[in-house]
Amino acid sequence: MNETLKVLESRRSCRKFKPDMVKKEELDAIIKAGTYAATGMGKQSPIIIAVTNKELRDALSEENRKIGGWSEGFDPFYGAPVVLIRFLSL
Repeated sequence: MNETLKVLESRRSCRKFKPDMVKKEELDAIIKAGTYAATGMGKQSPIIIAVTNKELRDALSEENRKIGGWSEGFDPFYGAPVVLIRFLSL
């Protein structure tokens, strides 16, 4: 079977992350893979920002929590130490 299909079929959602920071090489590989994700008609160039600063990450989490209407103390990023923000330029 195609390796990509195997990966998709065995994927599981994660609701809690280790607090360990991702290695720079691994983070760079993830960001590179994200730049190949599909976009509308293939005409948009993605810009991906990795938020590794804990204070900024926590502030984003809190704003996301408020917008989502979740209870105080809930972390919509499930403790992930890095948050990736993907922008599409027009």
